[in-house]
Order: sequence, then structure tokens, then C-alpha cells
Amino acid sequence: MPEWIINYLGIPYRHLGNDLKSGIDCGNLCAKVIYDQTGEDFNTHTWDHCDIVEETWYNKTHERVMENFFQNEKNNFIEVDILQPFDIILMNIGSSNIANHCALYIGNNKMLQTMVDHTSWISPYGKWYKRYTMGVYRWKNFDF
Repeated sequence: MPEWIINYLGIPYRHLGNDLKSGIDCGNLCAKVIYDQTGEDFNTHTWDHCDIVEETWYNKTHERVMENFFQNEKNNFIEVDILQPFDIILMNIGSSNIANHCALYIGNNKMLQTMVDHTSWISPYGKWYKRYTMGVYRWKNFDF
């Protein structure tokens, strides 16, 4: 596990949040870590493409907000099959058939994530999460 990851553990979840102390959501956490660790700025936040302010937004929409964002060519992400650190894993967790969660792949089959009623943590990217994965996306500007 990379040493820098410690800075991003135990952060409270807050939908549309973007602060490591008061709370952050899964999309903003991915963007913040990538910016802090690589200097790459997506120039977007979850509030730019999600206008539902309630914590349980994922139960209140049928719009494919997250899929549309990552699959939109102008947003500079490409879908990949082989994971590398800083790739974003897009998932549908629960009974939804839309993407409602993302996590940051950190290597060695592990990912950093946060979600409702949890603080940020590292979990294995194994069978359970793979079953709900809808795509893995990499920022085009990364030169691996």
C-alpha cells in the first residue's frame, strides 16, 4: 500500500462534499487524490453533473450521470481493461441499474473508497466489487 494513502483514510462521507475534514463524496475523493498525488486536475466536481443534493441521490434518479460523465469523450477519460494506480472504477452498488459509486484503484487489487454511512477506507477489489463494476476509466493525460 502506498504510504501517501494514509492521508485519505477515515474521511467522513458527504454527498457533493469536497473537504477532507468535513466530508467528501466518492467522485470528489477520486479527483482530490489524483490531483494531490499527480497534479492532474479534472476541472470538475460531482456538483457539476449531479444536481440532487440529498445524500440518497442514487435512489432518486434514473439518469446515468456518472456513466455519461466518464464516457463523454470531451471529459478526457478512456475506458481500460487492465487496471493501473489512479484508475477510477465505476460501479452500481445496490438495486440500482445505474452507476452510483466510484472508487480509486491504488494497486495490488485494492481500492480507496467512501460511501454513505462510511468513512473512507481501503478495500480489496475482488469478486464482490468486480461483479458490480460497470467500467474502469483512466485520465487520458496519464503517461504510463
